[in-house]
Amino acid sequence: MPAIHANGARLAVDELGSGPPLVLIHGLGANAGELWQRSLDALTPHFHVVSYDLRGSGRSEVTPGPYTIEGLADDLAALIGELGLERPALMGHSMGGSIALALAARDPGGVRAVVGLGAPTTFPQANRDGLEARAQTVERDGMAAVAETVAGNALAPSFRQRDPDGYACFVLMIEGNDPAGYAAQCRALVGLDLTAQLPRIAAPTLLLTGDRDGVAPEAATQATAAAIPGARYQVVEDTAHILPFERADVVEAVALPFLLEHR
Repeated sequence: MPAIHANGARLAVDELGSGPPLVLIHGLGANAGELWQRSLDALTPHFHVVSYDLRGSGRSEVTPGPYTIEGLADDLAALIGELGLERPALMGHSMGGSIALALAARDPGGVRAVVGLGAPTTFPQANRDGLEARAQTVERDGMAAVAETVAGNALAPSFRQRDPDGYACFVLMIEGNDPAGYAAQCRALVGLDLTAQLPRIAAPTLLLTGDRDGVAPEAATQATAAAIPGARYQVVEDTAHILPFERADVVEAVALPFLLEHR
C-alpha cells in the first residue's frame, strides 16, 4: 500500500475503482486489506474506494499514545484533505464506524453519507474496564495472549463452522498487530462517548449490527439511530461483531444500495 503523511502520521492507503469517493475505515485489531477484501468487488465498480490502515495498525505508523477517537477522526479529515476527496461517503466498521460518525458530526456538510457496521458510540463501564485490561495484557504478554479470545468473541460460531480458514486468518490478523498500537487504540475506545454529538450529523446514515454483536448490540445501535436525524438501522441475523468479514453479502445487499442512493 502507498503511504501519505496526514496529521503527523504516515498512513498506508489504497485506492481502487472510480466514481464518487468512498472511504473505508476498519476497526480495532484489523487492517484495511484483510477486513474489506471481501467487499471490494462489489464496491469498486461504483465508487473511488479509499481504504487505509489506522494509525497504530497494519502498515501505518505506530505513533506514541494516547490515541482518542477525536484524534483518529483528525487523521481521517487530514487524509481526505491530502487526497483531495470531495464530500466522500464513509463506511466504518466498529471503531472505524465511531470515527466516521465523529467526523460526520464535526463536519455536517463535508460528508455525503455514513454507513456504520457494528459502530459503538459509547460503552458501559464494564466494557471500558475490559478494554483497559486487554490493553495491559497485550503490553505485558503480546498479541498472542488475546488473539484467540478476541476472535471467539467477535465472530459468530456459525462463521467458524462454515469458514474455518477465514476464522484462522482473522486470528492471525489480530496476532499481527503491534502491541503498542493496539493498546493505544483500546484506550481510545475506553474514552468513547459520542452521545452529545450524534444530533449534529446531517449526512444520511445507515447503521447495521449483528444480532450476536456484543460491542454494538441491537439496543445500543437502535439508540444511536434514534439520536441521528433520519438515520436507519438494521439487525443482521446470526452475525456477531465483524460484519464486513462475516457477511460481505450484507454489505453488498444492504450497504451498497444505500450508498448508491446517496452517491
